[in-house]
Amino acid sequence: MPTKRNKSADAAQDAGLKPVHEKRPRGSGARWAYDEIRTRILTMQLEPGKDFDEQELIKALGMSRTPIREALIQLAAEGLVEILPNRGARVAGLDLAGVRSFFEALDANQRMVTRWAALRHTSKDMERIDEERRRFEAAASARDVGQMRDSNLAFHEAIGSACGNVLVAKHYSQLLALGLRLSRISLAYESGEIGGPDDHVKKIVEDHREMVHHLLSGDADAAEDAASRHTELFRRRVLEYLSVSLSTGIRF
Repeated sequence: MPTKRNKSADAAQDAGLKPVHEKRPRGSGARWAYDEIRTRILTMQLEPGKDFDEQELIKALGMSRTPIREALIQLAAEGLVEILPNRGARVAGLDLAGVRSFFEALDANQRMVTRWAALRHTSKDMERIDEERRRFEAAASARDVGQMRDSNLAFHEAIGSACGNVLVAKHYSQLLALGLRLSRISLAYESGEIGGPDDHVKKIVEDHREMVHHLLSGDADAAEDAASRHTELFRRRVLEYLSVSLSTGIRF
């Protein structure tokens, strides 16, 4: 007969909170909890709309309540967690209205930073941008969705940094962070209408190369157009997935 402790462990695993067995670095505290919970949200181990059970988090992560609460507050500031008054916290949901607003903001910001980066980049900026482009392609060849997600984020953040405006780059980076879960969908979802995952990833690679080409040439108009098409590719992929998803955390 299962013990009470085993039942708790089973519940944690069902909630996407499989206990962490590796030794946590001393003094890492809230930052470590933040990284663990954030990864599970972005990889959809913790589904949109899922309520957090504080006791399950404590057992799964093997730490006290305080650093976990600090981590949840930080994740709430990034839009990945919702803090509910007198009710704890839950994974932020996804809804079509919110996704529409996100893509409207992303398109405007992505076009802006890419245009400015074409006009203002330094040689060091371009080295970093192209390094992340190559890292994405290596991850794509290895079919490593996690590395693809991370390197794709780093590629766009590098373009944002090259735009020459710290405030604009920061806002763009925040939008990219909000889109990380959607990025997971766009990289992993098999779509019939716009091609399977291999076709989609191939198009991302082509888009990245085109953007780098226009950035290097300083053609701001062409760079902005390429950035807009890249956003549209992302948008179509995600909205097709959301339109057929039966997840209770995705609202219509």
